[in-house]
Amino acid sequence: MAAHVTMLQRSPTYVVSLPALDAVAIALSRILPSPLAHGIARWKNIGFMTYIYQLARRRPELAKRAIVKRASAELGADYDVATHFTPRYYPWEQRLCLFPDSDLFVAIRECRASVATDRIETFTENGIRLGSGKELEADIIVTATGLQLQILGGIAVSVDGACVDFSKTQSTRA
Repeated sequence: MAAHVTMLQRSPTYVVSLPALDAVAIALSRILPSPLAHGIARWKNIGFMTYIYQLARRRPELAKRAIVKRASAELGADYDVATHFTPRYYPWEQRLCLFPDSDLFVAIRECRASVATDRIETFTENGIRLGSGKELEADIIVTATGLQLQILGGIAVSVDGACVDFSKTQSTRA
């Protein structure tokens, strides 16, 4: 029997689902040489994500409604989307999570996963007590707050003896 997983978050998160496989890339790879097919698919994806980002920044209410409506459609009318998937901020002002093929929504619908939105009051012998007083029982707790990405895992890179600061470099490729 598979374990039940609960994702605990302090505030709601936008969750968006996209297909794990790119149908356009697959179709192109059947008729074009691989480098050309990959290049076209890459630029299609860059264009699509740029469009989505610009839409979210220019029409934030529209983007918010669309994302929340999709989450509602995935989870059903009885699910509390307002509590768990409707942040106070607009899309792209803070985090926006992408799950392939609706993985998270499917797991929630199948009761293999759940979401709790609350603050941690304390760790207990059996798990975590939340600000609401509810206790989440847990065999394992994985913390993921304060995510700070590090290029190459933080390893030091040098060229000709000089340390490279990637934030101050740019590609010279056309």
